[in-house]
Parts: sequence; structure tokens; C-alpha cells
Amino acid sequence: MSQHLSDNELMSRLQYHDDEAWNVLLKRYERLIYMLIHKHMHVIKTLRLDHDDVFQEGNLGLVDAILSFEKERCMPLYPFAKVCIERRIQTYFRKYSSQAHTIFRSALSLDQSISEDEQMYLHDVVASPCFNSNPYEVFKKKELQAKIDEVLLNCTPLEQQIFKYRLEGYTYHWIAKQCGIKSKMIDNTMCKIKKALRKVI
Repeated sequence: MSQHLSDNELMSRLQYHDDEAWNVLLKRYERLIYMLIHKHMHVIKTLRLDHDDVFQEGNLGLVDAILSFEKERCMPLYPFAKVCIERRIQTYFRKYSSQAHTIFRSALSLDQSISEDEQMYLHDVVASPCFNSNPYEVFKKKELQAKIDEVLLNCTPLEQQIFKYRLEGYTYHWIAKQCGIKSKMIDNTMCKIKKALRKVI
């Protein structure tokens, strides 16, 4: 029955703690949230965000709009909700983007020198399709790779997987969701492995 009521009528029912009115409003505005998500799809793909997470933020923006909406504004709920939802989503983008920059600043650099004469770097010992015919360079790379493998042998399978994902360029957020862990554990793992690598190379 509540499905046929206007937004203002549903808002009036909320004053009497009508749960059905809440559910109808949330369902009614799902399309708007999806529309705004589609509008920012390029940002979502660039930051590798989960669509469900962005939808949840949009839903929280809708709840904020409903709770703070006042009839005295002399405007319909729809444009007000649209502003609140979009603002919430954009705040989430800024927060996540800031976290991503922090990750890049603290990441293990493939350009990090790993030899005393600073002639060899970490990316030199990471698997590469390029063939090096210099026997000395091949030997040095194998020697360094063996040291890295030795460090990783002392790590748990999960820590090895985290290290592999980071070398492949995945974000903490993506790895956390993939492995079902918290981002803090990824940070701790990377610090542990970097410390161990510095001791042997």
C-alpha cells in the first residue's frame, strides 16, 4: 500500500516510526543510486573499487538525506537526496584516493637498489621475459633470487601471496578483499618482508 504514496506522504509516516515507509523509500531511490554510480564508473574502475561498497556509501547518503530532510525547505526530496548521495560517494572517492596515495608512498619499490655497488635493482630479479646472455649477470640474478626465495620460505603462504599481489601492483584494499583480511595485516606483512629482504640483500 505504501508503494503508491508520494515521498512527502512517506516522510510524514516516518514520524510515526513506520518501517514500511522506510523500506519503500530506500527501494524507491535504489535506481538513483545506481544512476550516480554509473555516472562515476570511470573513477570506480580507476580506483578499483567494489561496486557494492560504493552502493553502500550511496545508501548511507540517502539515509542522511531522509533523516535531515525538512519540509520547510520547500523542495522535493528527490533533488535533495541526489545531492546528499553524490556528496557521500565523492567523499568516499577522495578518502579512498588518499589511502591509495599513501600505499604508493610506502610500497616496496622495484627500483630499490639491492647490490652494494648499486648496479642491480629489485626489478632485475623479478621474473621477466627478457633473456640476459651475460653469464655474470645471470649468476647474480639467480643468487639474489635465491635469497629472496629464502626470505619468502620463512613466510606463511598467505604472506607469500600478499607479497606476490603487491609486486603485481594490486592495492591494499583489493588484496584485503581477495584474501579476506584487514588492510593493516597487509601493511604489517610488507614491513616484515621488506625488513627481511634488507638483511640479506
